[in-house]
Amino acid sequence: MSITDLDLVPGRTCGECTACCSVMAIDKPDIQKAAGVTCRYCDNGCTIYETRPHICRSFHCGWRQLPILDDAWRPDRSGVFVEIEETDGETDFNLILIGNPLKTVRQDWFIDFVRTGVGGRVQLYLSIPGPLGFKGAEVLLTTRQMFEAANTSRAAVKELLEKELKRLKAHDFEPRVFQYRGHDFGASDHSES
Repeated sequence: MSITDLDLVPGRTCGECTACCSVMAIDKPDIQKAAGVTCRYCDNGCTIYETRPHICRSFHCGWRQLPILDDAWRPDRSGVFVEIEETDGETDFNLILIGNPLKTVRQDWFIDFVRTGVGGRVQLYLSIPGPLGFKGAEVLLTTRQMFEAANTSRAAVKELLEKELKRLKAHDFEPRVFQYRGHDFGASDHSES
């Protein structure tokens, strides 16, 4: 499956969710915004919706694209922002924990999703955002150890997810340096170097 093969789930709209307006760092010529900083044009939705930049028009989180994610997976409800990326012709799914990470990795619905994905050899990553001004951290979940756990029990997957979350939290976060300047869409008091 290629990212270009994915369509939006019919009838599924963002609603009140504005997670993409704050979760992601954007470093493009026409827009720069730090991760974890809400876009200055986000106020109960996009205040410049009709004239928003191309990147905002073309981006859709995994919840909007994957029918297997039910309504409970909407990022503002689940605490999981699913980002779909294509790397070397492979489609990767990054599960970014934006709510309470420990609570999320202990939820049956999350564990079952990981078990199914890893069992199906889907490239799954688990991520947490970095502190303001820093890159986030991610670990690959599609490993031999996780595959064995997925074929053992929900408890085995939960234990491994908790272990991976500890690794993520102990990560030596790298500062984020922006290549572009001049179109900062984030709050002016939260700029990154």
